[in-house]
Amino acid sequence: MGGQDKGLLVLHNQPLIYWVIQALPASVRQRVISCNRHLDIYARYGEVVADQPSDTRYAGALAGLLAGLPYCKCDWVLVAPCDLVHYPTGFVDVAWHALSAHLAAHPHAARIAVAHDGERRQNLCLLVHRDEAAGIAEALKTSHAVHHWLSARQALDIPWLDQRAFMNINDPVALQAEEQHLT
Repeated sequence: MGGQDKGLLVLHNQPLIYWVIQALPASVRQRVISCNRHLDIYARYGEVVADQPSDTRYAGALAGLLAGLPYCKCDWVLVAPCDLVHYPTGFVDVAWHALSAHLAAHPHAARIAVAHDGERRQNLCLLVHRDEAAGIAEALKTSHAVHHWLSARQALDIPWLDQRAFMNINDPVALQAEEQHLT
């Protein structure tokens, strides 16, 4: 997006983060927002935290997740990217039931569920336990990629076949198309 902060881009008179928050389930009691700029603006939408830079460069979404987990008051954390304006509201319930059954059968499995759209994992649509923070810190020593961490931890894939739910707004054309869709 040409260096613009995607979460603050305007869609139908509101920033993208507004639409993500509107799509979150009512069970979400706290919003912790990992961001590295415009903290004052993001603070209007929840508690903000900046990730700790790795070697003085932006360390990516995995570092942001690690930075935010200590601020979360609940043990289980729902993760959503700032540009997923059609976030699948029901994902948390489906993920919770599937992961609970999985952990009952495999008590030592990773406590991570990730949405899978039938073609690929949606790496930032997660239900994760705060105890996974140590694994994230370890993973960051070798890679900043969320998908590497998810694969290494053998996260549980949760089928969610509505691909529109995972439409990211990654360029001006997608933003304009979504603007036209909402009107």
